[in-house]
Amino acid sequence: MTKPEKLAIHGGEPVTREPFPTGFLGPDEIGEPEIEAVTSVLRSKKVFRFLDHENSWCTRLESNFRTLTGREYALAVGGGTAALVSAFAGVGVGEGDEVIIPGYTYIATAAAVLICGAVPVICEVDESLTMDAADVENKITPRTKAIVPVHMRGLPCDMDRLEPLARKHNLLLVEDVAQACGGSYKGRPLGSFGEAGCFSLQQYKVITAGEGGIVVTDSPEVFHRAALRHDSAMIYWQPQETKVKAFPGTNFRMNELEGALGCVQFDRLEGILARTRKAKRGIVEGLADIQGVRLAPVNCPEGDLGICAILLCETGEQAQWLAGALKAEGIPAGSIHDKQVPDRHIYCYWEYVMEKTSGDLHGRPWTSPLHDQTRQYTPDMCPQTLDVLGRSIHIEITQRYEQKHVDWIVQAVRKVASALA
Repeated sequence: MTKPEKLAIHGGEPVTREPFPTGFLGPDEIGEPEIEAVTSVLRSKKVFRFLDHENSWCTRLESNFRTLTGREYALAVGGGTAALVSAFAGVGVGEGDEVIIPGYTYIATAAAVLICGAVPVICEVDESLTMDAADVENKITPRTKAIVPVHMRGLPCDMDRLEPLARKHNLLLVEDVAQACGGSYKGRPLGSFGEAGCFSLQQYKVITAGEGGIVVTDSPEVFHRAALRHDSAMIYWQPQETKVKAFPGTNFRMNELEGALGCVQFDRLEGILARTRKAKRGIVEGLADIQGVRLAPVNCPEGDLGICAILLCETGEQAQWLAGALKAEGIPAGSIHDKQVPDRHIYCYWEYVMEKTSGDLHGRPWTSPLHDQTRQYTPDMCPQTLDVLGRSIHIEITQRYEQKHVDWIVQAVRKVASALA
């Protein structure tokens, strides 16, 4: 019997001492094409998109996202949260409504619900780190208006269950695709399901415009309502294109600098994902028969962006130990919920939701007579979510990984898992 290798955490030789490539996905690709595009906007002295709508970079970016998702309409806005707010306004979410969101998503998803006057209802995630459809159905009440599937870390939700569930209960479906631009589910682009899809182009996303977001939809009414919500003067800029009765909006407009950067970055999307997916496939194949730990299930492996590998342990204690052991081997790994860092992607750290605080001096929407005012939140209200996240280890994948990085990850996980087993 072969003697197990001594772990680096116990003083053994690590798998690698060479640092892994770091940096962001889209931003790490920024080069002369982006610089030239943004500079061209400055040279034109036309940074406001509606000065020349037909030749606008923002208009071009909208066209790119229509092509990407197969949707009829796309609206460029100032950020991912703005995209959600605009989409919710587009579908008619408002005061008195409840919106079901997962317990693992960035706090902005909950914030957008509250900004629209609705109340977030938090559901469990399963081992795919996405919405547990069974718990979504358990959380539906007569006040439920919409469900928001969030494709976290580029991992597609189980749309085969969520889309029919929404139809069954006559609920709206608004996708949060902030972390999954370019992903798909069984051949359908993410963002193409339900009434609307929302993307983010912020620094940390797959491609970036610095800030920025996109709303896509097939409904002209949803589009025009979202457009009015994103611009307090939309009806004046494009009166001939405003097909719904006017209402006040917020200036969530994207500017031409962001549009130019976003357009060039969009052209890099396919190349980035080809490389991350290749690395992820190598990791999955290399760990196919792993013992002592397992890869988290993925609802649609072909549509996964490949920007992370998730390992699942039996307990949270094992996950923390294994994450530390992998780090000692030179691998960029970490447990998702170790209770030491207040991660705003985990519901129990959403203070203004947990404590029901408000920027409104009257306390709305929590105090609104249109709500039943009995909704309560506690840090332990989604035990399955906390258990899954506590047992999960996240390994970052970027487009800069070479075959040696894939091999090191596989070697290190096998080495450490062998000791754990």
